[in-house]
Amino acid sequence: MTVLRSACPLNCPDSCGFVVEYSEDKGLQVHGDKKHPLTKGFICSKAQAQAQRVFSAERLRFPLLKDQGVFRRISWDEAYILLADKIEETLKEVGARGILHHYDYGHNGTLRELDRRFFQALGGVTEPRGSMCWGAGYRAQEIDFGGVLASDWTQVTQAKVIILWGRDPAITNLHMVPLLLEAKKAGARIVVINPVRVKSADFAQDYVQVNPGSDGVLAMGIAHIILREGWLDWDFVRRSVQGLEAFAQRAKEYNPERVAILTGISVEKQEELAQIISRTRPVTILAGYGLQRYSGGGNTLRAIDALLALTGNLGKSGAGIHYGNQYHGRHLNKVTMDRHRYQSRTFPHPFLAEEIRKADPPIRLAVVTRSNPLVQQPDSLLWREVWREIPFKVTFDITLTETARHSDMVLPVTTAFEEEDLIATSWSPILQLTQKIVEPQYEARSEAVIFTELAHRLGLGEAFPYTTEQWLEYVLAPLSEYGITLESLRKGPIRAPYIPEVAWEDLQFKTPSGKIELASEIALAEYGDAVADPLLEGSRDNLKVYQEFSKTQSQWDYPWYLITPHPHHSLHSQFQETEGFQLYIHPQLAEKHYLFTGDRALVETEHGQLLAWVSVSEDIHPQTVVIPEGGTVDGFGVNQLLAGKPSDFGESTPYYEARCQLRKWMVD
Repeated sequence: MTVLRSACPLNCPDSCGFVVEYSEDKGLQVHGDKKHPLTKGFICSKAQAQAQRVFSAERLRFPLLKDQGVFRRISWDEAYILLADKIEETLKEVGARGILHHYDYGHNGTLRELDRRFFQALGGVTEPRGSMCWGAGYRAQEIDFGGVLASDWTQVTQAKVIILWGRDPAITNLHMVPLLLEAKKAGARIVVINPVRVKSADFAQDYVQVNPGSDGVLAMGIAHIILREGWLDWDFVRRSVQGLEAFAQRAKEYNPERVAILTGISVEKQEELAQIISRTRPVTILAGYGLQRYSGGGNTLRAIDALLALTGNLGKSGAGIHYGNQYHGRHLNKVTMDRHRYQSRTFPHPFLAEEIRKADPPIRLAVVTRSNPLVQQPDSLLWREVWREIPFKVTFDITLTETARHSDMVLPVTTAFEEEDLIATSWSPILQLTQKIVEPQYEARSEAVIFTELAHRLGLGEAFPYTTEQWLEYVLAPLSEYGITLESLRKGPIRAPYIPEVAWEDLQFKTPSGKIELASEIALAEYGDAVADPLLEGSRDNLKVYQEFSKTQSQWDYPWYLITPHPHHSLHSQFQETEGFQLYIHPQLAEKHYLFTGDRALVETEHGQLLAWVSVSEDIHPQTVVIPEGGTVDGFGVNQLLAGKPSDFGESTPYYEARCQLRKWMVD
């Protein structure tokens, strides 16, 4: 039997440590690594699902080429020749920008970024810009603090108040839960703010059901009260905050009565939240990505950041905001090229399909890695049309995803158990390796190997001078001063020594002023307003619905909010076990549409419609339809209901911006 310590490669906050066993009689078994500093030996169902994929009948086994609408097996040599020819043909006819490279983070391995290096070596192709997931909030924190940093997870145990704002660790950050329970046992108050009564509310002392998309309004309302009552940490504000006067002027617009109408949160509850945030310190906020998946999402996070700045809840043990961090990128060598060596054409994620359709030069070749755009991008019906118009499409994947199914060539790649790679994520302070415990199955090859071999065939060998092991040594080279090497990581995970226990403890913020900027010249230049205002642009119009809802409901063709959160046992479209859509609604909404659990309902937006099975639950906001994302029917996902829209910052995708209508599906 072979036993190795390894790691989960999924784009998940926990980044679990694995102990992997392999024998011919028992196959591949994955266990939690009890010595992992954070995950400490328990893993979720997605870990087991990854192991089952290695020998699964659904596994892609060899390269496939579509011939008259049907895939046939080809050799790797044929695949390389064909893809190299297509690349050279496109370069000759329309140039490098006629190649689309679509990628995301279906795998968190550092060497997976070699796909980008390959296309950069071609001179720069067409690729997405911005973010499918978290860009609005990420950019907001860069504006506020000059960077995106978070304290060590264990710091939550020192907090007196913990706010799970738009975040559900019990589903999406499982290993944070024991720390939250430890904090609760020590006397911390846990508050959940969310339109849906999520699972984490089961152990919280307080659940606040906010209207969808109004989180930033609530934050500004709380700030209004803190400023009105003078509950600021004045020493901290004088030393570390810039733009208080401008922010205070903006906050005046968010009087509690107005905020109550827009958010559904009473004046009394707003005052209670303002008091506990400002008077019961330290306060930690765990901010989820859902609260910034609106057109005003960046301003929402800026408003939440401001609450901590006003009350001095930054740079101290037990205080701060957990959204993401940029620590690892500053201390590791990158496998991507320096920007001056290539010039890509980029289109923002929310409008990628629209931009591809009208691109000049046109897209002649598309290559997809680490992603499934036909399911996960917004406006997926338009994506289907645009995808069909591209003359030749290639997808790299482990299984035949929907994007792969509609490609001209499919190349099978390795799983995390068949290759070595470094896992250094945007959430975890832990550095760890996936280790090869079995040889690549069937004819699967690692993407690092594929792009290296392609590069050499195209005369780009100088850009790919290393073996896989040498690339890892190159990436880790800056850590030699800490004694961290590839060999030491093979023995198990290591907490990165350059990450402080407390983010911003030195109060040296990386903004132009060196302070937290509640009013920012950068925000003014990018957005047209220096101070956070969650009611600007689309969010202002959407939230007006609540102000006049009782009088104007019949005038709205699409009166209900549509939220598409992460499913429990899968990650986006990965590991979906069954076909079909499940929708969740409140009893009040169910009664309005004569719906019961087990019925089917037609969900319709301005951009599409689908049928879903109904579940009625008191946990859902009364004006909201919840359909977990990632599932498909006949290859179509819930994103067929969504159109691409702009976010205020970060060119992020406002997945929660859609409104919908419900109709009971009657079968004769």
